[in-house]
Amino acid sequence: MENVLASFFPPELPTILLRLFLAFLAGAIMGWERERFIKDVNRRRGAGFRTYSLVCFGSCLFGLASIYGFPSTGASDDPGRVAAQVVTGMGFLGAGAIIKFNGSVKRLTTAAGMWVASAIGLMFSAGMYITHGYCRRIFRLLDLGFSQIVSEAVSRHQNFTFLRRKPG
Repeated sequence: MENVLASFFPPELPTILLRLFLAFLAGAIMGWERERFIKDVNRRRGAGFRTYSLVCFGSCLFGLASIYGFPSTGASDDPGRVAAQVVTGMGFLGAGAIIKFNGSVKRLTTAAGMWVASAIGLMFSAGMYITHGYCRRIFRLLDLGFSQIVSEAVSRHQNFTFLRRKPG
């Protein structure tokens, strides 16, 4: 009876649940920030709360399955193989999210953001909590803050160019 209970409730269960919860929370925060940014800019579509939280949570699940589900018994067993396939799968999904329409590429940032969310989920599955914090801050700066900085710079440049040109 104890073996049955031990198989359903392994000693690593609190660690596994904590990592899953933190991965979901990190993806939810990333998605919420992105969704809020999309609404501020009056864009219609883009990955948001649900997409980022699911991607981060799902990649953490794959990472945990890789670590705890397939015990390594020899030199040929590599738990990182499952995690490597998360990277490949997110590349495939990201390629599907990118649309080329009339010579312009759309949703490239969404695809890159989902790829980063999957990497952060894998970091949680490996227990890399501090590294996740730095990565999420860099993601926020690049995804949300950088676009605002660029748009302000472009508008300043346009205003400057407008002031320099005089008709006549």
